[in-house]
Amino acid sequence: MLTLFNDILSTYALPGLVLGFALCFFFIRIPPSEGLRGYSMARRMMGWCYIALFAALVAEGVSMKMSSPTLLLQLIMVTIGILQAFLFTFALTTLIDVRFFTWRRFVREFVVVLLPALAAFAVYAFTEHASLSAVMPAMAAFLVLTVFYAFLLAGYVLQFNRRYHDYERRMADYFSDDERERLYWVLRSFYSALAIGVLALLYATYPCELTSLVFTVVLAVYYSIFGIRFINYVFTFRQIEVALSADSEVDEGEGLSEGSTSDAAPMPAVDDGKLFERLTALMLSQRLYAKPDLTIEDVAVQVGESYRAVSAAINSHENTNFKGWVNMFRIGEAERLIRDGFLNNHTTDSLANAVGFANRVSFYRVFKKATGYSPTDWTSNS
Repeated sequence: MLTLFNDILSTYALPGLVLGFALCFFFIRIPPSEGLRGYSMARRMMGWCYIALFAALVAEGVSMKMSSPTLLLQLIMVTIGILQAFLFTFALTTLIDVRFFTWRRFVREFVVVLLPALAAFAVYAFTEHASLSAVMPAMAAFLVLTVFYAFLLAGYVLQFNRRYHDYERRMADYFSDDERERLYWVLRSFYSALAIGVLALLYATYPCELTSLVFTVVLAVYYSIFGIRFINYVFTFRQIEVALSADSEVDEGEGLSEGSTSDAAPMPAVDDGKLFERLTALMLSQRLYAKPDLTIEDVAVQVGESYRAVSAAINSHENTNFKGWVNMFRIGEAERLIRDGFLNNHTTDSLANAVGFANRVSFYRVFKKATGYSPTDWTSNS
């Protein structure tokens, strides 16, 4: 019964599920918007990722039906893991860095990750009908490919973490509200995919019916949840790419060498001190901090300066990012309201909304970090 269930799941259900989501990635309409180019590219790449997985699953199923040698099945599993690690990392990194994807980089890295697998299959094909002693090179090739896969996963973790931390920095320098949920979905997806990759490595090393069933069930659940979430992510990404695109345009301009020229007129120098005074006065007089979805672009438009000039002025005078600076005003206003007895007649949620936080959890965390106390304990300890 276990064998029959595993065969049905791995041979028909999982490949069909993966192919269905691949078609959804390619054919579900993406709203026409200039701010969705990065998401559109990432989704097409994820579609090819699912297509590659479908082809690999079919190849594995055919090999099992033909009672292929265990070593060949192990090579197929490791190759599936390598391709998935590469495509998932590329697609998810494109979501957090719109400058990351280029066809040259994609092709170069794809060739690098695929060559060891092709070499391992070539060694296996050469020794397939050889004697036992001659088969040893094929086993050695499998071990080398497995070690390469492990190092590849470690390298992707380091690469993704570096870009993710840069992503957090850019979000905090553009938005004033809490971006944790928007950011953490991508982070959770990456590490879930990493766990799948490790599981594939274990399955390839110790293949048996039980590990095959566990691996197949985990793949089915993960790829279903991930596919649904990725398709629906378009509604969040539309807001986030505004910040990423604005930052990338600045970086491209700053990346010009000293001898290069540009058709654009040079930006006039901005006095950080005077600009910061104007920013502070604007924030206090109009209580901009009370707007939960306030962005640095909103403030820049009101003072008539560029997004980068506002960011530089805040950083040079307060040594913090835009979100940290706005939260200083929010916490200051919260302290004033608490001293005036606001919590005697209102809830903590009402206080959080009054000073510009989108929810109580964010307010509580920022308030306690700034003062050392919770909002309800602050009065008696201040």
